[in-house]
Amino acid sequence: MANAVFSPKDFKVLLVKETTTGTTPTITSGNVCSQLDVDSVGFPSLNINQVTAVRTHANGGRILHQDDFFQDNTMRAVELSISGTFHKDQGHAMLLYSLTDEDYIAEDGSLTDAIVTSGQTGDTGKYGESEANKTFSIILASPDTTDGKNIVLSGCVCTNFTLSADMGTDGGLYKYSATVSTGRKPSFASTDTPSITAYSGNHISMSGIDVSETKIHSLASPILSSFEIAIDHPAVYTGVDETNGYACFGRGEELSITANATIKYDSLTRDLFSTFETGAVDTADAFTINQNTDSNASIQIPSAVLTDVSFNEGDVMMLNVAQKAVAGDSGAVLTIDLT
Repeated sequence: MANAVFSPKDFKVLLVKETTTGTTPTITSGNVCSQLDVDSVGFPSLNINQVTAVRTHANGGRILHQDDFFQDNTMRAVELSISGTFHKDQGHAMLLYSLTDEDYIAEDGSLTDAIVTSGQTGDTGKYGESEANKTFSIILASPDTTDGKNIVLSGCVCTNFTLSADMGTDGGLYKYSATVSTGRKPSFASTDTPSITAYSGNHISMSGIDVSETKIHSLASPILSSFEIAIDHPAVYTGVDETNGYACFGRGEELSITANATIKYDSLTRDLFSTFETGAVDTADAFTINQNTDSNASIQIPSAVLTDVSFNEGDVMMLNVAQKAVAGDSGAVLTIDLT
C-alpha cells in the first residue's frame, strides 16, 4: 500500500558511533541513535560514476548506444550536508569530535571539550577493523517503514563543521552546518526502527556571551554582531574492497581553522586595518568568545593571522574581521568548551 503522505519534517537525521569501522551497529535498542536538530533532512550526494559519452559503435549514429553506457557505484565518495540549531549533546558533539582529538562519546553519554592540538593529524584507518571512535553511521530515518525506508551511510567522518551566530537571526541562536563523507556504499534498504536519543532541549545564544571576556585579535570587549568558526579537514579514500566501496580512509594534508567576526567600527577597532597591513601573528588572544556558562560552547583560538579586515556597511558601520588559526610548537589551536 502507498497510502502515506509524508512531510519533510517527519524525517530524522541520526548518528550512531561505530565500533567496527564502516559497519553500522544494531540500531533498534538502547537509544544508540543520537538525533540531530536539522533545518531539513536533505539528500546525500551519491557521486555515481557514469560514462555517457558517444562512442564509435558498430551501429554508428550520434546518440549514446546502450552497449556503451557504464556505471560504477562502488568507487566513489558519498557526502551529506546538514545544518540546524546547535545543541550541547551527544549527536552534535560527535560531529565536532570527528574533527578534533576526542573519543566520540563516553559510554555514560558524558561529553568532553573539543580540542584541536598543534600536532593533530586526524583519524585514518582501514574499513572493517575493530576500532572505535574513528567512524560513525548517519541514518536518514523514514517516518515509517511501510511506505518508506531508511537511508544508511556507514563509515562516515565529518569533513567540515561550522559554528555561528548572528544577533539579528533567530535571537542569536548558535547554529551549525556540517559536511559528512564516507567511502562506503550507502544502503537504501533498511526497515529497522531506530532507538533514538532526542536532541537536548537546551539552547545556546549570543545573549549568554560574557562580553567582558570577548577578544578579537587581542582587542578586548569589542561590540560583536556575529561570528563564525569553521573547521575543515577533507577526507581521502583509497584501495578496493570488492563491492563495499573503498578499503581505507584518511585525511587531506591540511586541517584548516578559520574564524570570522563582525564588530563595530570605533576607536577600539579602527587600527585593525594597520594591523592587517603589518601582517603579524597574534599569539596572545586571537579569538575568544566565552559564555557566562563556560561549558556552553565557549570558544578559544590563542593564535591566528588576519586574512581580511573590511567595512561591513549596514545601519551601523561594522568591520568584517577574518582570521586563520596557526599552530605553535605545542598546545591547543582551538578549544570549544563543552564540560
